[in-house]
Amino acid sequence: MIRIKLEIDFKEILLKINKILYQFYNNIKPCNLIRKLSPNIDYMILGSGVSDSFDNYCKKLVTLIFLFIPTLLWEFIYIYMSYSGKYTLENIIVASILIVILGYLLSAGISVLIPSFRYSSRKDDLEAKFHVFASTLTSLLAGGEGISQALSTFSEKYADELKEFNVEMTYIKTSTKLNESPTDILLGLSKITPSPSLKLLAQSLARGITAGADLVQIAQDSISSYLNYYYSLVERISTSIGTLLESFLVVGIVGPVLVGVMGMLFTVYPVTTLSFSSLIILVIFILIPIVSLITAVLADNQTSKLKL
Repeated sequence: MIRIKLEIDFKEILLKINKILYQFYNNIKPCNLIRKLSPNIDYMILGSGVSDSFDNYCKKLVTLIFLFIPTLLWEFIYIYMSYSGKYTLENIIVASILIVILGYLLSAGISVLIPSFRYSSRKDDLEAKFHVFASTLTSLLAGGEGISQALSTFSEKYADELKEFNVEMTYIKTSTKLNESPTDILLGLSKITPSPSLKLLAQSLARGITAGADLVQIAQDSISSYLNYYYSLVERISTSIGTLLESFLVVGIVGPVLVGVMGMLFTVYPVTTLSFSSLIILVIFILIPIVSLITAVLADNQTSKLKL
């Protein structure tokens, strides 16, 4: 009896070990590993426009990344250690294994970063054109069309005018052809678009359909909220740029005065290590250009937030 029990326990342990190893192997597959790192990668890929589905993204790009980067790193470290003559075969094998593992993890990170970066870069462009998107859709709803017909007409007729929203328009067009419900289309749209205003509009319209609310009023309220936000953003950026220019003006006015004061002090109390001409060169050719460059970079960073 004891022997039979031990055999059963041993089989259960083997099954558990096998299950753990299978789960580990399944989790470290490239596509599964990417999903573990970023659970919302499906929506991000669609919203970024990198690919039309997660599976296609894995087949076309992820596979190449996972083949290229570990191989490139391994070739580099192998050639370096082999021709240097300082390392034994054991060192080369250990280093090769470690560099392949590092390349594998690096490939996973890059595979997530590509759609993430593209997704984030679309955000400002879409947000700046949101009022055009929302106003066009609102005009169709106000014209008496139902939400299903309005979405269909919107994606068919205005795709060329709203090129910035090509991913969203393609999604709406495909979903309407598949006869999905307007609520599902809008909820899906809110998940894939990087524009916060469009997310809010799609979610509000979806809730409005469920509650039987006035969709035109919901859309108009979203446009009003967006315009209020944009007005406040313009005001904040204008204030920030004004402060930067005032600081630059102060430096431009105070700098020559300080140079003149220091020049008079040098005539009374000469300093052997620093001459008056050196001070002028320092201020004119080093200090003022640096301040000008910093001011220009900060001002450009502020104005880049406004895309009309």
